[in-house]
Amino acid sequence: MGSYLILTLSIILWGSSVVATRIAGFSISPVMLAFFRIAIAAAAMAVIRLFSNNRERPRGKDMKLIILSGVIGITFYYIIENIGIMMTAASTASMISGSYPAITLTLGFLFFHEKITGRRVAGILVSMAGIALLSVSSGESSKLAGIGLLLLDGVFWALYNYMVQAVSPACSAFTISYYQTLAAAVCFIPFLFFERGTPLVLDQTSVMCILYLGLCCSTLAYILYNAGLRGVSAFAAATLLNLMPLSGTVLSALILHEEISLRAALGGVLIILGVILSNRSR
Repeated sequence: MGSYLILTLSIILWGSSVVATRIAGFSISPVMLAFFRIAIAAAAMAVIRLFSNNRERPRGKDMKLIILSGVIGITFYYIIENIGIMMTAASTASMISGSYPAITLTLGFLFFHEKITGRRVAGILVSMAGIALLSVSSGESSKLAGIGLLLLDGVFWALYNYMVQAVSPACSAFTISYYQTLAAAVCFIPFLFFERGTPLVLDQTSVMCILYLGLCCSTLAYILYNAGLRGVSAFAAATLLNLMPLSGTVLSALILHEEISLRAALGGVLIILGVILSNRSR
């Protein structure tokens, strides 16, 4: 139960990033925003590591898995997500995120000996129905390339989960998160050259949002997620990810004063029921 609570808290933090990203997105380009977010997280973890006298250093296979998971699950994930969202309708992007548990379960069945059960499939379908109600919108069109990119993002997230679980239990969640964000921040740098000439106008609100994204939605959220991931299956962690659009919707209503319709509320209930159904033991 403790692992599920930790994972849920991390996903609520990620859901809140939607609000901060919307506000900061008016002042900074998508790739640069993602880079600042991860760079701040890497710097914060370096300071924590320095003052905690944590000198743990993974070696061999563990270090390779940690670096690769950081590049795939952070750098590539956020870049592809930003590009994919720009090419698709918001409702479509939310629906596709609801397919991530199915993608994780499929990869797990094919390569990681994950079991497919009727309960898990039913939970996925109920959650996807909830996300459909939560995100349905009229008058929006999506490009096939954007949909393909977001589906690829689901594959990357599934691989991230399985790679982190393959790291030796001797490595702490903090150590894993530290080296992941360090590798991800370095890997972001080449992509910044594609956005040269993009205007950067920051005010106090934007700076506060960027700091929140870096310190809370990346530093704290990734440490919590990696800690919780050690205690549950990759599929269970992926199903909890469906709570992210729900938390983003609720927080947008509270902070940005966006209206929550009856349809969206029903969608939220279905998402929660689907997550519970997928993870309920016999």
